[in-house]
Amino acid sequence: MPPDGPSSRADDERRVREHLYGGRVRPRPRLDPGPVDIVAAEDPGVEAAMVASESAEARRGRLARSTALFSVATSLSRIAGLVREVVAAAYFGVSGAMSAFTIAFQVPNLVRSLFADAAIQAAFVPVFTEHLQKREFKEAFRLASTLIFLVGLVLTGITAFFVVIAPYLMPLFVGSDVPQHLTVTLSQILFPILMMLGVTGMVVGILNSYDRFGAFAISPFFWNVAIIGVLVGLEPLFHGQDRIYAYAIGVLVGTAIQLAIPTWDLRNTPFKLAWEFAWRNPDVRRALLLMLPVTLSLGLINFTLLINSIFGSLLSESARASIDKA
Repeated sequence: MPPDGPSSRADDERRVREHLYGGRVRPRPRLDPGPVDIVAAEDPGVEAAMVASESAEARRGRLARSTALFSVATSLSRIAGLVREVVAAAYFGVSGAMSAFTIAFQVPNLVRSLFADAAIQAAFVPVFTEHLQKREFKEAFRLASTLIFLVGLVLTGITAFFVVIAPYLMPLFVGSDVPQHLTVTLSQILFPILMMLGVTGMVVGILNSYDRFGAFAISPFFWNVAIIGVLVGLEPLFHGQDRIYAYAIGVLVGTAIQLAIPTWDLRNTPFKLAWEFAWRNPDVRRALLLMLPVTLSLGLINFTLLINSIFGSLLSESARASIDKA
């Protein structure tokens, strides 16, 4: 006859519960003796729910941190942008050189709205995220890599085309009072930002799909800081109206930094660049079709701004810069 004591009763209780629930037994720590704990048998549904709950909680935490960082970074960028405008106004005011820069910047900005940045993100992110949610990582990486190469190639070609035709195109947007040669050269300096912004849009889209918003939020701050630094550093090297070239070079350098920061942050995601160019991939065509509505809407907005610039240039040398500062 077995001994009738706490140990015997615990063993009996364990065997009964194990028989009824199919559980595993985990004794309590020795410092807290008492009845044994029954760990429920592994249930795939329960385990999946627990994992999903933990994932959702972790995602909410990341989003909260990203939101706070985004708010702080946006505030810093606004302040830096205001400082940039003040510094540029101190150097150039509303002169003809500043009007030439404004027009030279708006033409590539119009092309950017048609082919790059927001349009690419709006078209690419839904398709890329859909593959990630289905855990089709290879297909997602192939799509992203193909679009990066495609966007870079197409926008490089468009940039080269506009650089070549700038001497014939830009005079159409300026009046006789605005220095045409300055506008042409400035546009040729600024057009390469088109390709960089297109690739930046792709990289930021990938980061957003992984809920990483910090790099994108902080990069405009460094964009403004780079422009200010280059302007102050290079302006003494030029004379007269040519000093505006320092401002254009600053925009070029700042845009390169704006691409480098989110690209560096890609290291913190599972994304791997696939060295292939699957341009016949149906997902590529689908993403390009999704670009059309965004392209049309943004194109109309920026085209309106360009028309305003043209009319402003017909008034006086400083009219365009004055409208831009208003």
